[in-house]
Amino acid sequence: MTLSQFFKFVEGQSLIAAAMPVGLANLYTANMYGTVRLGPAVVFMLVAFMLQMAVNVWNNIQDFRYAQSDIWKNGVNNIIGAANISLRTAFLILVSLVGGASLLGLWLVMQTGLPLLMMGVIGVGVAYWYAGTPIQLSRTPFGELAAGLTMGYLIFLAGAYINVPSRLDTVFVLQALVASAVIWLAVGNIMFANNIGDYEEDIAEGRHTLVWYLGREQSVRWFGWVYGIGYGCLLLAVWAAVLPKFALLALVSAPFVFKNVKIFQANPAKSVNFVQAIKNALLITVSLAVGLSLALFL
Repeated sequence: MTLSQFFKFVEGQSLIAAAMPVGLANLYTANMYGTVRLGPAVVFMLVAFMLQMAVNVWNNIQDFRYAQSDIWKNGVNNIIGAANISLRTAFLILVSLVGGASLLGLWLVMQTGLPLLMMGVIGVGVAYWYAGTPIQLSRTPFGELAAGLTMGYLIFLAGAYINVPSRLDTVFVLQALVASAVIWLAVGNIMFANNIGDYEEDIAEGRHTLVWYLGREQSVRWFGWVYGIGYGCLLLAVWAAVLPKFALLALVSAPFVFKNVKIFQANPAKSVNFVQAIKNALLITVSLAVGLSLALFL
């Protein structure tokens, strides 16, 4: 397996989906609670990366195992067949990623508290359900919501809790939900764009994703509307004093985001414009990060 094949197998480009909520959680607690525990925060970033890659690997393995035709099993959208990766090698990589994340995660639990273990169990459970059970979330209309809430909100909440373990209560949980909404919606939209691009394959493979229910044309419209909802949540977070006013700097990303939305809507083919969803998540994250960073010093 070459390095480029490994990168595609673990879907390295998607690591941004894990990095965004972790980084923003650190800036969030620095602003709202005046603290960041650097050591645990760095370790948690590594755990998030490993789990993100493990989920991608597991999803690729399951798609290969349950593909109903050789065309999709060996096509460009399935790196296992296209690169002739053995299932033994695939499972060895999966076990290594999960094992490494588990060991680091247990260290974090000892440094923080049992609630972090509960969050981890929920996250791993959803990840397994996403592609490993007879009723796979990836083949239902709930895949995008599961991806957004786990990879966006749950990681953000865990990152915030690691920095301020003494503050975990209902208010803390709800404030984190509102504060991270613009990000977890953007993360969910990455999965949505992926499923829009896989529309024909999903139909052929019997996957009834959200795109299958909405139809491709309506899904492409919703792809843009989700960003609008996210910006609305950002305004709500600032109004409710869950985020500092400097967080409004993220609104400068809106013209660029909706420009990319139009590019995607004109041709939502996965190989051509799926990258627009990743660009948009980066634009929103970086602009929000800059705003939160400025709030610390101004």
